[in-house]
Amino acid sequence: MNVRPRSYGYAMATLALLLVVGWVGRHTWQELRHLHRSFLSLEADSFHLSEYVEASVRDLSETVWRFDRRRNPADRAAFQRGSQDLKQWIRVRHDTATTPQQSQLMGKIESAFEVYVSQVTPLLDERTQPGTPASAISVQESLENTAVPILELCAKLKAAERAAQAQFMRDSQRALGWVQQLLIVALTLLVVLVGTGVVAIYRGVIGPLRVELGESRARAARQEKLASLGTLAAGVAHEIRNPLTAINVRLHILKKSLQENSSEQEDALVIGHEIQRLERIVQDFLQFARPGEPKLLIVSADSLLAKVHSLFCAQLEKASIRLNVESVPDVWVLGDPHQIEQVLINLIQNAAESMEKGGTITLRVRTGTARLAGRTRPVVIIEVNDTGTGIPPEVQKRMFDPFFTTKEEGTGLGLAIAARIIETHGGALECRSQVNRGTTFTILLPDTKS
Repeated sequence: MNVRPRSYGYAMATLALLLVVGWVGRHTWQELRHLHRSFLSLEADSFHLSEYVEASVRDLSETVWRFDRRRNPADRAAFQRGSQDLKQWIRVRHDTATTPQQSQLMGKIESAFEVYVSQVTPLLDERTQPGTPASAISVQESLENTAVPILELCAKLKAAERAAQAQFMRDSQRALGWVQQLLIVALTLLVVLVGTGVVAIYRGVIGPLRVELGESRARAARQEKLASLGTLAAGVAHEIRNPLTAINVRLHILKKSLQENSSEQEDALVIGHEIQRLERIVQDFLQFARPGEPKLLIVSADSLLAKVHSLFCAQLEKASIRLNVESVPDVWVLGDPHQIEQVLINLIQNAAESMEKGGTITLRVRTGTARLAGRTRPVVIIEVNDTGTGIPPEVQKRMFDPFFTTKEEGTGLGLAIAARIIETHGGALECRSQVNRGTTFTILLPDTKS
């Protein structure tokens, strides 16, 4: 079994799945980087700039109002420190603004705050007398009016912060969605890869091993049966041959005393024909049960085909059957030439019998690889292809069984003997057939180079 196409398909599927994971992962990484940049740009107080400015301005106004009431130099000093710190803080936030809108608003707030400080500073003059309740109200109104532009800008900044926060949440949800999709895709692909890997390993390793184990057990059981059958066959053949020989001798003597063209002579001819048929069955049975050991020689596959071609060519032409040979030079096999020729003769005869109105038989030899004796190895492939009627599927299942035949006068041992001969050579005999399209018998023999 050649698992390269399956391995190649598995590798391509794995590559495609990895490309999909890479594509999803790339987009997810981009989203996470964008989210990370947004998160870094939004510092702890980035969502509260407006609140901080608003609260600071109100504290400064409160400090001015207290100074107006108490004329405490500490309040004036607190205002100066607070206004300087807030101004510096606004300038820093202006320079590090994350969005154009936020930068623009912080610039306006910075300008408005400078105006605010310039308008409020005169209220901190110590030479002025503490205000009356009426003047205190006037100072408070002045402070509120002075702070209005800043507070309005803070309101706009607050709206911008809410928009930025909403955008950040949308980006977060999108990034989390990509992460979720990546996890789902990765998990799905992991399951697919594991499943495909298990299937590939089963089909490429475990499946063939199970088939091979089953075939080995079947071969062992068959060899055991054949061994017992061989012992039985020798005794049965001996017991049958002796009576057949005696009957044949008596029949030969009886024929001399019979008149020609008489009914008794016709009966004798029929009996003689059946005796010959029994002898042939016994001989085939012995050959199947106890085949002779092959005398292995290194022979040219081309010479084997040429010999059987010369043997059958003239005979098949009379039946309108063309016998072609397609061979490759310098192809050698290790085998018994007589036994391999016997197999080829049997296959050619079967092919000729399947073509009642003529056709073509092609003998073909080539090299390749196949699984023999539990491993993939180089082999010599000899094919006998015909354009006959083909073999029905139900017959193909039993065609190598001993004594199974569809011929009226067949013994059902021809293909069984052929398969046994090829097996003793360490090879295999296979068959492919389609009804009304022809049949191809394939002989697989170990290559002498392996």
